[in-house]
Formats: sequence, structure tokens, C-alpha cells
Amino acid sequence: MELQELKKNYDVLAKKYKLPSFSELNEDFEIEKIERESDSLLRIIRKMMMEKIVNSLGFVEMLLTTMNAPRMYLTFIKSMTSEDKKRLENMYDLLTGLSMESLGREIEYSEKKEAELIVKTSKTWNSIKPDFKMIIEEINHPKNYQVKKERSYFG
Repeated sequence: MELQELKKNYDVLAKKYKLPSFSELNEDFEIEKIERESDSLLRIIRKMMMEKIVNSLGFVEMLLTTMNAPRMYLTFIKSMTSEDKKRLENMYDLLTGLSMESLGREIEYSEKKEAELIVKTSKTWNSIKPDFKMIIEEINHPKNYQVKKERSYFG
């Protein structure tokens, strides 16, 4: 599907269901990558949005359940504050709710309910973006982390 045609089709649905603008959704969820025509455009958009939500959920879950966390995150994990944990738990709860609601949309199609979930997902994503950005910054530049000096015995 050509980008202009996609925008035109989306704009019709956006007006009908009071959806976020195409550019807003595209900036956050890259919906311009939709390649095929469909009678259920909103379902395809919701699924694209869920890709990012599920990936983000997996990342947050990895930070909260650190057993198998890659080594590159250990510095942050060791220096995580209770505020960081609260932020992550809040993000986890919100992302889990969206993911579960999306699973429900897989069972029975309703254009209206797809539109409602798109609106909800966009609002939720925008509400957690500042916390997500803060966590990423702290991962890149952990605070309160002290390098331990290894002592060994050379006896």
C-alpha cells in the first residue's frame, strides 16, 4: 500500500473514531510500514502497536526478574533504587494490561473496539514514555554504582 493511500484510509477512520493523528502513531509505532491493503486496517495497526508493547514488556520484565538478565544490564540492576522498581512495576502493569486486552481482540473482531484499543494504547504509551526514557538513561549512566575492587589471594 502506498503511504499516501495509507494516510488517506487512516484519516477516514481517525475522523470516525477520534484516533490520534497518523504522524503521532507513526512516530511511536512506525505504522507507515504497513504494506498490504486490508478491510481491517485498524486491526493491522493495533497489531503493529502491540509489537512495540510486547517488546517493551519483555524488556521491563527482564529488568524486574533479573535471573537471566544480560550482563550489560547488571550495573543498572545492582544500582536500581526503589523508585526505579516502582516505575518499572507501573510500566509492567500498564503494558501487561494492553497486551492482555489485545489478546482479547484476537478472538472477536470489532472495528470500534480496535479503535478504542488504539486510542488507549497510544495514551498509555505516551504516559510511560518519560519513565521509560529515564530508565534507559539510568541504564546508560547508572547512578550510585561503585566499582568493587577485587581482592585475590596470591599465596
